[in-house]
Amino acid sequence: MTASRIAVPSLAFVLLAFAPAFAQKSPNGTVVTGKHADGSTEVQPDFKKARISDNDIIDAQKKLNDEGYNAGTPDGKLGPHTRAAIRKFQQDKNLTVTGKLDESTLSHLNVAPGKTMANAPSDIGRGAKAAGHDFKEGHPLAAAKAIGKGFGHAGKSVALGTKSGVMGSKDKIANKSKSKDSSQTPR
Repeated sequence: MTASRIAVPSLAFVLLAFAPAFAQKSPNGTVVTGKHADGSTEVQPDFKKARISDNDIIDAQKKLNDEGYNAGTPDGKLGPHTRAAIRKFQQDKNLTVTGKLDESTLSHLNVAPGKTMANAPSDIGRGAKAAGHDFKEGHPLAAAKAIGKGFGHAGKSVALGTKSGVMGSKDKIANKSKSKDSSQTPR
């Protein structure tokens, strides 16, 4: 059986099974994006931010310092020097300048790959919750958009985390001494 033969009926079951639970208000993990004259609402997923630890902040501070941005002493705190370094890094890499260690910034720094990937399952769930609500309220286009956003955000989270994991490994390998004999074949 192909994955789509299993996924589509399973998704429909989840959406229909949970639709009655959304009768009075929007479900947790969603935000209202539209209200209609008949009293119905449209919602879309509200995605969680990656939770980062003090060690992740220390790794980011070290990486920023290594790349020439003055993040100050790596202490695990997002102080003014670190935020200024993050803003300068984001500006130089054409990222949205927030001064925060968001998923995109973590990925570009090659820091905390597992943290960005960890949100993917809940992203899909939040999209399904929003879609169930929108179906119940009679807004199938908004429901399709919610599902698309959930899967799209999950895919982006996995891609960013994978990129960080691979690039982080490459950085670690690049710091090891390389053989000057280029005639050797890879093993």
